[in-house]
Amino acid sequence: MNKIIKQINELEETIKAYSQEQMKNKTIEFKEKIKSGTNLEEILPEAFAMVREATRRITGKRLYDVQLMGGYVLEQGRIAEIKAGEGKTLTAGLPAYLNALEEKGVHVITTNEYLAKRDYQEVGKILEYLGLTVGLIEQKMGGKARKEAYQKDVTYGTNTEFGFDYLRDNIANDKNYIVQRELNYAIIDEADSILIDEAQTPMIISQKKYKIDEIPYIKANEFVRKLRGTEVIKEEPKNKKQQEEIEKYDYVIDKTYKTVELTQKGIEKAEKEYKLKNLYNRKNADIINKIKQALRANTILKKDVDYIVQDKKILLIDSFTGRIMYGKRYTRGLHEAIEVKENLKIEKSSEMMANITTQNYFRMYKKLAGMTGTAKSAEKEFEEIYKLDVVKIPTNKKIQRIDKKDKIYKTEEEKNLAIIEEIKKSKEKGQPVLIGTTSIEKSENLGKILDREKIEYQILNAKNHEQEAEIVKHAGELGKVTIATNMAGRGTNIILGGEEVVKAGGLKVIGTEKHEAKRIDEQLRGRSGRQGQIGESIFYLSLEDDIVKIYGNRKNMYDIDKAQKRAENRNYTIRKRLVYYDEILNKQRQIIYKERRQLLEGQVEATSKKFISYFCEQILEDNSSEALDIIQKLEEAENMKIDKQNIEELKKRIYKTYDNKKIEIGEKFEKIEKNKMLMLIDEYWIEHLEIMEELKDNIELRVYGGHNPIQEYNLEGKKLFDNLIHKIKMNVTSQLLFKINYI
Repeated sequence: MNKIIKQINELEETIKAYSQEQMKNKTIEFKEKIKSGTNLEEILPEAFAMVREATRRITGKRLYDVQLMGGYVLEQGRIAEIKAGEGKTLTAGLPAYLNALEEKGVHVITTNEYLAKRDYQEVGKILEYLGLTVGLIEQKMGGKARKEAYQKDVTYGTNTEFGFDYLRDNIANDKNYIVQRELNYAIIDEADSILIDEAQTPMIISQKKYKIDEIPYIKANEFVRKLRGTEVIKEEPKNKKQQEEIEKYDYVIDKTYKTVELTQKGIEKAEKEYKLKNLYNRKNADIINKIKQALRANTILKKDVDYIVQDKKILLIDSFTGRIMYGKRYTRGLHEAIEVKENLKIEKSSEMMANITTQNYFRMYKKLAGMTGTAKSAEKEFEEIYKLDVVKIPTNKKIQRIDKKDKIYKTEEEKNLAIIEEIKKSKEKGQPVLIGTTSIEKSENLGKILDREKIEYQILNAKNHEQEAEIVKHAGELGKVTIATNMAGRGTNIILGGEEVVKAGGLKVIGTEKHEAKRIDEQLRGRSGRQGQIGESIFYLSLEDDIVKIYGNRKNMYDIDKAQKRAENRNYTIRKRLVYYDEILNKQRQIIYKERRQLLEGQVEATSKKFISYFCEQILEDNSSEALDIIQKLEEAENMKIDKQNIEELKKRIYKTYDNKKIEIGEKFEKIEKNKMLMLIDEYWIEHLEIMEELKDNIELRVYGGHNPIQEYNLEGKKLFDNLIHKIKMNVTSQLLFKINYI
C-alpha cells in the first residue's frame, strides 16, 4: 500500500495545477482508456490524486494518507476497518470515483436516509466537480425518479431501499418499471451493521390481501394470557429433571434461543379451549400458528425493545443499532398477533410477494466492499458468508482515549447508583458524558433515575431518531449528558466543545451493559477520542444483566467476556442457518425471476411454445379428471386419438392452434398472453413462498427426531418447487388455449 500512496503523493503538485475543466477532461480520458482495455489498477494513483485535490477544493480538507489506504482496500473489494472519526465518508469517494469510470454504476450504501443524503451532498459535490453524475435514492421517490438516480455514475441510498428495489424490479409487470441496472459495485458504510446485524431478518415485500378476521387472533391472545409459563436458559430434551420441572407449566421459554413452546399440559389446555381431539392434526395448522404467534408476541417480543408503537402502527427495531427498520414486518401472523397484544386494530392481512436475505442480495454484486470501525472481531463471518477479508487501517493520530477496566456489581440497583455517582463526578468538572444502553426501555428507565436526581440530559433512541444527528453533534459540549440506545447516532461525529472540555478530560463514554456483540461495545467506546483527542470509557455491569443471566457461566458469573462470546456464537449460528435456508430458496428465486425477466423482455412466444411442448409430454402422465377432460377436448378438436406414439404430431397441431389464435386476436394477443403468464407465475410463486415459510417453521422440530432440518428442507423444497414449475407450465397452456384451470 505504501508504494501506491507514494505514487499518489508524487502526483499531488501536478494535479494541483489542473483547472476544473482539465480535471473533467481527464475523467473523459480515463473512461476512454477503460473502454480500450486499461484496468482500474493502472489509473488508480492518478484517479485517487484527482479525488484528493477535488476534495481539498470543495471541503477544504486534504485526505490523510491513511484515508488513501482505506480507499485502496475498498477498491480491492475488501472490508476496511477504519476507526470512528477517521473520515470514512470522504474515503469512500476515492473508490466510488475510480469504479464509476467503468460506467456500470456504483452504489454507496449506508443505514439511514439522513446519512445517505448527507454523504450524497458532501461527496456528491466532489464527484460532480470531476465530471461524474450522482444520484440519491429516497424512500418517498416515485419509479421514474428512482430509475434516473440508478442511471447516474454513483448512487447513494440505504441498504433497505436498494434491496427492496431489487425485489420490486422482480415482481414488475412491465420492463419500463424496472429501475435498477445490473448490480456492479457496492461500497457499504457501517458494513458490520448492514451485513451482519441487520442480516438477522430478511427483506420482505408484502401486499395487503383482504380485511382480516380479528377474532381468531383475539381468541389466541386471550388464551395464551391465561397460561402459566416458565423460563429456562437452554432447553435440554435429554435432561429428565429439567423436563419434569417444565411439564408443571403450560409453556416454556428458551432464553438462549428466544423460542417458546407449549408443554404437554399447555397442549391439553389448547385442545380443551378449542374443542379439539388432537391439536397437532394437520387440519389444525392455522390454530397452532395463531397460538404460537400469540405466545411469541406475549412472551418473547417486548415493546420498546423489539418494536415501538407509533401512530397506531407497530414499527420494528433493530436490536443491534436501536434504529427503526422501516419497511420490515414480521410474517406468518406474528405482526398481527403483536397488534392484538397492543390493542391496535388489524387493518388487513399481508401476503408475502417477494423476499430475500441481506446476505443473498449483497452477494449478487460483482464487487462488494465495506468499511466500519469494528470489523476484525467479525472477520470470520465476513469471510464465510461474503468471501470478504478485513484490513485494519491505522489511525491518522495515536488514540489517546483511556479505556478503564469494567466495574461489576451484584445487582442492577447497585450498578445504577454507581453510574449516577460517575455522572455527577463528571458533571461537576464539566466533562460531557455519553451513556450507552441496550434498549429504549433501559434508556428511558435510566432517564427516570436522572430525573429523580435532577440531572439534565438528552435522550436519543428510535422514538426521536429524526433529531439523531443534531443530538449527537452536541453530545461533546461542556457538561452535556446524553443517553443513547446502542449505536444510535452512529455515523455522526461528536465534536468536543473547546478547550474547557479538553481540560475536563474529553468525552466520557459510559456503557451500562455489555452487548451481545463485542463490536457494538467497541463502537460505543469509539465515539470518544477521535483524531487523537483525549477521552475516556468505562463499562458498568451487574450479575443481573441479561447477558450474564442468559449466557453466563454459573461457576464464574463474573467472566462476562465469555458470556459475550457465547452470545456472539449463538447469533452467528442463527444468521448462518438463515443463509443456509435462503440459499435453497434463492436458487428457486433466480429461476422464477429469470423466467419473468425473459417475458418482460419480449420472449413471450418462445416461452409459450416451451410450455406447450412440456404440456404435451406431461398430459398423458396425469390421470386427473381435468387432464382426461382436456385430452377428450383435444381429441375432438384435432380429430385424433392421443397416445404416446403421436405426441410430436400433437405438438405440431397445438403449435398451429396457438399460431391461429395469434392471427385471430391480432397484436393484442402477446400482451394478453404475457399478462396471463405473469399473473399465474406470481400467483403460484406467492403461494409457494408461504408453503416454504411454513415448511421452514415445522422442519426445525425434526431435529428432535435425529434429522438434519436443512437437508430435509432442501429435499422437500425441491419437490415443492418441481411441483410449482409443473403447475405453472400446465396451467399457463391449458388456460391460454382451452380456458381450463388445470390444477
